[in-house]
Amino acid sequence: AYKAAEAGRQVIKVDPKYTSQDCPVCGHREKKPLWVRAYTCPQCGTLLHRDVAAAQNILAKAWTGPSGETPRAFPQGNTPRSPGL
Repeated sequence: AYKAAEAGRQVIKVDPKYTSQDCPVCGHREKKPLWVRAYTCPQCGTLLHRDVAAAQNILAKAWTGPSGETPRAFPQGNTPRSPGL
C-alpha cells in the first residue's frame, strides 16, 4: 500500500470470493474446476479467459459503491461489467 501512496494511487480492498466464477457481463455464477481456464457463461454466452473475467469482476467490485452504484469516473456504457472491456 505504501508504494501506491508514493505513486499517488489508492488501494481498495476487494473480497475475491467468486470472482472467477461470476460472469462479468450478466453476473451469473458458474462453478468450474480450476483447471478449466476459459469462462463461458451459459446464461449470456460471454466467453473470456477465466483470469480476465476475474480481473473484470475485481475491478467492478472495487469501483462499485456500498449501495451498488458505479461512480461517475466511468463514462456511460464503459463500466467494468460492459462486454467491451
